[in-house]
Amino acid sequence: MELHPKFFFIGKPSRGRGGEGIILIQRFKDIPKNVFTHEEKDMLIQRYIKTPLLLEGKKFDLRLYVLVKGYDPVEAYLCDEGLARLCTEPYRQPTQNNMKNMFMHLTNFSLNKNSENYKAPDENFLENNEGSKRLLSALWVTLEEQGYDIPMIKERINDTIKKAVITMEPYLIH
Repeated sequence: MELHPKFFFIGKPSRGRGGEGIILIQRFKDIPKNVFTHEEKDMLIQRYIKTPLLLEGKKFDLRLYVLVKGYDPVEAYLCDEGLARLCTEPYRQPTQNNMKNMFMHLTNFSLNKNSENYKAPDENFLENNEGSKRLLSALWVTLEEQGYDIPMIKERINDTIKKAVITMEPYLIH
């Protein structure tokens, strides 16, 4: 942070859930003391990606589901379907004025469901490509229409999952 004072960083409590305690900061001294519970003092700090891929002008993330069947040999399967979760406010690069707008910067469902702009999935969720939560298959269609190389993106996701599973192997065996 000292080397890059213009960068923004995202801080995530190690035992957080539902977006609880997540903050955007530029300096360590910006971390509020009340973020931590009495038993939890760890926080993961990452450089904030200021130019993310956007969907309809909003940040989004993916929920992918992987079944790890075994480790001798390693056997894992990625579910064909997943979810894309969208922010409920259009994205703008973080500034001192908007860095506390979590509806713009965080994709957590438990936060965004409280936004006046949250659009719940309707009864046509499987066919509908709208709302603040969407099927992964619908996202692929949208991104392909925008010219993205979906097979290449899927291959990179698969490669990342392989590396994550291999990295976890010693901990799960233990």
